[in-house]
Amino acid sequence: MLKLLFWLLLIGNAALFSMQRGYLGATASERHEPKRLTQQLHPETLTILPANSEKLVTPAKADAPAAAAATVATADAAKDRKPDATPPEAKVPAADPVPPRAPVVACTEIGNFNAVEVRKFDAQLSSLNLAVKPTTRSVQEAASHMVYIPSQDGKEGAERKSAELRRLGIQDFYVMPESQPNPALRWAISLGVFKTEEAAKAYIGRLIPQGVRSARIMARNVTSNKQAYQWRNIDAATKAALDGLKAKFPNQEMRSCSN
Repeated sequence: MLKLLFWLLLIGNAALFSMQRGYLGATASERHEPKRLTQQLHPETLTILPANSEKLVTPAKADAPAAAAATVATADAAKDRKPDATPPEAKVPAADPVPPRAPVVACTEIGNFNAVEVRKFDAQLSSLNLAVKPTTRSVQEAASHMVYIPSQDGKEGAERKSAELRRLGIQDFYVMPESQPNPALRWAISLGVFKTEEAAKAYIGRLIPQGVRSARIMARNVTSNKQAYQWRNIDAATKAALDGLKAKFPNQEMRSCSN
């Protein structure tokens, strides 16, 4: 029994001696205190503060919302901003907005009136008492418009063209004889007579798809006893009054004019 106790004490002393010498690794105290202190970075920058120091920040203040930081930054910017040095009397007040000008019609024209229609129109126009007085102009108006094919090689050319028109399915035409008073129309082919130029143009538009591409328009029975009225630089109210007057003469035309 004494031998066992002896050997246990010997073994314990040997182990204690080995731990103190570091044969069995660093001790707990060396791992947690002396060893860790030697591994510190810049220990000279550390400062021990008293418990009531203002530099101590609580976790709640450290985690303040971003909105509070933005408010502080705005306040600092307001402090740094220079006040407006312009005296109140030197500030120019904003000008009152200029109202838009009413639209002005450069020139409008109503016509064309014969002698009887002129008297009726003058009576209606006088009752309006317009500030802007019209000017009148004489209008040469064609009584009719003829769609025709000009003469080509006299009588023989007219016969060839007539045969071509029949092949195209066009039967309504008239070959003008050599006795025609107008030399330009001798052996020409008339395709129709129309009261207005617009109607004559519309008829030519129907002939082109059929293969007739040489048709022309000629005004006939030109007269100069028509009259048109012109107003220049009128406002919207005057234009509206003229529109109402024009409605009483449905056969007349209201148009813009440039001369």
